[in-house]
Amino acid sequence: MISIDDVYQKVLALTNKEQRGYLTPQEFNLMANKAQREIYDSYFHNTRTAELKNKTQADYSDIVESIELKLAGFKRSTSLSPGSDNEYSLSNNVYKVISVSYNGVEITKLTEDELLYTENNPLTKANLNRMVYVDKPPTGAQGNGSKIKIYPSNSETQTYTINVAYYKEPDKPNWPYIVVRGRALYNGSSNTLVNFSLHPSEEENLVNRILQLAGVVVMKPGLVEIGMSDRANVKQEQND
Repeated sequence: MISIDDVYQKVLALTNKEQRGYLTPQEFNLMANKAQREIYDSYFHNTRTAELKNKTQADYSDIVESIELKLAGFKRSTSLSPGSDNEYSLSNNVYKVISVSYNGVEITKLTEDELLYTENNPLTKANLNRMVYVDKPPTGAQGNGSKIKIYPSNSETQTYTINVAYYKEPDKPNWPYIVVRGRALYNGSSNTLVNFSLHPSEEENLVNRILQLAGVVVMKPGLVEIGMSDRANVKQEQND
């Protein structure tokens, strides 16, 4: 966890030092959420990139282990019972499914095209010893309500309670404040306080990314350059 107030104060200090304008709490909260989401999304992209590298390279395990450490706090597990048509509804806070299992045995994920082929072939058709699932598209105006569907279908005498391991969505950060004499002051006792969910090592990356975004909002290119330069330095130090 990273203190949202620490990040905001650093961003304000840097913007004031460069006389680039004032970043309001509302603007900061919006950019804080965007910056955190970008960094979180990058973990999965970087993992895929690392997996494409030659596994004998010394830095492969370092990259993957580093990302796994940062993702550890987002891992969750839940048990689900089926709804209609043998579909299981996932929570809205599910970002990415890690695995689906039944009675301790992992269920294989297939695409709809793969499922069409396997289900039409008696040798590959799903059974209790070889279960499979497919993702179902999100529903609803907000794109929530994702589901998965298990094969073979539940029978009247067999109900599958499955276990789903997943990475959760990061909590949306919020810097709460009260206005005193026209000035926004941090309200750390507010129940609306939400710190960053990311690993503490990401604090400088958050500050630098928010600076880049702030430069666009206050129309000060210098802030973008400062943020990009500092971010590049942090990345270089991490790779050394």
